[in-house]
Amino acid sequence: MRPRQIAPVALIIGLTVAGFLGSRFLGERDARRESEHRAEVAAAQIHGRVDEGASLAESLRRFMVAGSGVTSEAFASNASRWLSPAGFPAAAWVEVVPGSRRAAYERRMGQPIVTRDPGGRIAPVGARRSYLPATLVSGVAPLATPGIDLGGVSGMATALRRASTLYDARATPLATLRDGTKGLFLTRFAPRLTGRGVEPGFAAVFVSDLWLRAAAADTTAALQLVVGGSAPGDHVGAAATVRRSFTAAGQRFDIVVPQESIHGAAAVMPWILLAGGLVLAALAAALGVNAARRASAQDEVDRIFTLSSDMITVADFDGHFTRVNPAAEQILGYTEKELLARPYLDLVHPDDRERTAAEAISIEHGKSTMSFENRFVRKDGSYKVLEWTTTPVVEDGLMYGVARDVTERRQAEAELKRLADQQAALRRVATLVVTGVPAAEVFSAVAEELERLFDAEATLIARLEPDGTMTIVASSGSASDEMPVGSGVQPESGMVLARVIRTGRSARVGDYSDASGFLGEVTERTGIRCSVAVPIMVEGCLWGSMGAGTERQQFPADTEQRMAEFTELVGTSISNIQAREDLAASRARIVAAADQERRRVVRDLHDGAQQRLVHTIITLKLANQALQPDHEPASELMSEALEHAQRANVELRELAHGILPAVLTRGGLRAAVEAMAARMPVPVEVAVTVDRLPAPAEATAYFVVAEALTNVAKHARATTATVRAHVENGTLQLQVGDDGVGGARAEGSGLVGLADRLAVLEGRLRVESPADGGTLVTADIPLPG
Repeated sequence: MRPRQIAPVALIIGLTVAGFLGSRFLGERDARRESEHRAEVAAAQIHGRVDEGASLAESLRRFMVAGSGVTSEAFASNASRWLSPAGFPAAAWVEVVPGSRRAAYERRMGQPIVTRDPGGRIAPVGARRSYLPATLVSGVAPLATPGIDLGGVSGMATALRRASTLYDARATPLATLRDGTKGLFLTRFAPRLTGRGVEPGFAAVFVSDLWLRAAAADTTAALQLVVGGSAPGDHVGAAATVRRSFTAAGQRFDIVVPQESIHGAAAVMPWILLAGGLVLAALAAALGVNAARRASAQDEVDRIFTLSSDMITVADFDGHFTRVNPAAEQILGYTEKELLARPYLDLVHPDDRERTAAEAISIEHGKSTMSFENRFVRKDGSYKVLEWTTTPVVEDGLMYGVARDVTERRQAEAELKRLADQQAALRRVATLVVTGVPAAEVFSAVAEELERLFDAEATLIARLEPDGTMTIVASSGSASDEMPVGSGVQPESGMVLARVIRTGRSARVGDYSDASGFLGEVTERTGIRCSVAVPIMVEGCLWGSMGAGTERQQFPADTEQRMAEFTELVGTSISNIQAREDLAASRARIVAAADQERRRVVRDLHDGAQQRLVHTIITLKLANQALQPDHEPASELMSEALEHAQRANVELRELAHGILPAVLTRGGLRAAVEAMAARMPVPVEVAVTVDRLPAPAEATAYFVVAEALTNVAKHARATTATVRAHVENGTLQLQVGDDGVGGARAEGSGLVGLADRLAVLEGRLRVESPADGGTLVTADIPLPG
């Protein structure tokens, strides 16, 4: 409905609501005044009951003071005579008994101080610092038992303390006792005169909650009474209330009564006014409905056209927009005037214009388009992918279209495809790495995958050489012509690979226009404008770099991160290949050393001991012949044969010593090291604290010491040497050091052979030999079990 149609209806409704609220307010005001009057009456009546209780407490005080040794029977008789007419249920005379005098009190009374347990039964009270026993009681609940302790009553101790200093009645807060009785006590200082003197005590009158509430006889049963607690608010739950308060006997008394509801004619009149006004408003509204409906349809269309987040257009068959909604400006960035002034094909991406023109011709012939995508150029030069739904009105020469911006969706789909392609490429490379193909094949596959994934014109992988140059191990695209596999490259300052080598981090060069020298020639021939490179790390060390170049302005921002995933695979492949090569070389060296040792043993046996033994045999034969009667005396021949046999025995012993000394097999590592140290040309300090070891570990340790001491004797020019061996955490730790000239190389054949032998036992060999700093050979040999 239009504002002019709504105004009469609004006026009628306003007057109706005002009449309804006014009559309702007057009714509620009268009801509240009536409730306030009732609350005041109830407060006055309850106040009177409290004053009666205070007067009764005063009477009991005078009775206790005037009498001489008031007994329980006298107290109960007088209390009952005074309490019953006034409606009070019970009273007592209470003493204050310290905890240290409890026993004396109970002996005097002839009964214990008691209390009610949670079940309401009478039971002796537990130990406390002080007690408030009712020595004299009226005999009616809740003060029916002499000696019952009132110390657990809320506020009793405070009321007695105030009553002893202020000679007025004092009240306790309203509370529920353990026997289920709810009420309060009015106390008054009342000493008792006895033959022994004055006994301090207090008169206590119990006032029932029901009796207090019954004082307000003409007030509704929903009256609430709060004594000594926090005052209730003006609302209890959802109902309105009226509250009145007064102070008596040192306590605040709050009386709360529910506010009376509106009833009778005062309750009906507001609704009569409201119903009549609504009927008039409905009649007025019906008059404007038809006019509002006529304008509603056009308003709805305009609202959708204006508020739609999709681009809505009207175009003629001549190729111009005739109307666009505000979303077109938000999506494309042009003003409405700019969009209407140009043919819409000028805004279409050049690659999509032919398709768009053909689709427009089909629409002019009456074909509706449900889904057609093309790219429009934004004012800032970027592109938006639009999905069109178009319907023609041929007789008017117009086409109505709705274009949804699906740029983000298409970008997300492209990103998902890119990630899928990257994961597929990583899987292909990982498969090559796992299958153990040669490194060159892995490098070539990575270079080709990078070229395809990043749409690069050139990719390469280079290995960093010890002299600082780089060797190309894989290349693709234009890089395969400029930097073929196997070629060397001297990193130049502007080269992206040089930045990676210098920093050990990813690098990017976005402009080669100022490049000179070799780099300038290569970029000019290949057309590379931007390049990105990432380091290849192997076991924490920079092994080389992997790079890609493009003729475009820039690579995407996350190119380095994506390339790094391939460098991890390349590094793993290099580590695996190096491990396999090192293992193969180690095994080859072990086999070669074993074969060489066999040949040496055969040669030594043949050239040495075997020849001696042959000579001995011949000599013995000659001696045998000489013993015949026709030959010369054989004494000299026998002596010569004996000498040859002794020499053969010595040489055989030396040969066996070269393979594995007998002292090692008989006495262990300590004895073998001491024997070697005794034959050294320089003093050797021996500190071997191990007993017998497993044979492989013992032999390996022996050969380490033998090789190290041999190097000391031949090359170190040392004056002293040390040999130390001990077992720690299941590992034999062996050290051989000297004070020689140092400079020993761990690549020597003897030490390399020892490293291989240690590797068989999963051990490790380290050589520290700084120039002029002596040499320290350390071996760690894990022991089985």
